[in-house]
Amino acid sequence: MPENDKVTQLAGPLERVLKRLPETQRRVLELRMGLTDGHPHDLADTARELGLSMSEARDIEKRAFEHIREAVPLQQLQRFLPK
Repeated sequence: MPENDKVTQLAGPLERVLKRLPETQRRVLELRMGLTDGHPHDLADTARELGLSMSEARDIEKRAFEHIREAVPLQQLQRFLPK
């Protein structure tokens, strides 16, 4: 499957998962992964943008990924991973 097709197929499920997250967790992941502007932000930039300490931003990011792991079984994501 071409890479662009994979990205397109992943966009919908990713958006649904992000919508389930609390607002701050969603914003941290969007900034860190570059989902808002296409450019991933480092932890310091993300913290500054959201008015958080780096420690707070790191903890929020960790909780967000924990929520995602609980919400989306790994088997559903396997088709998007390289073989």
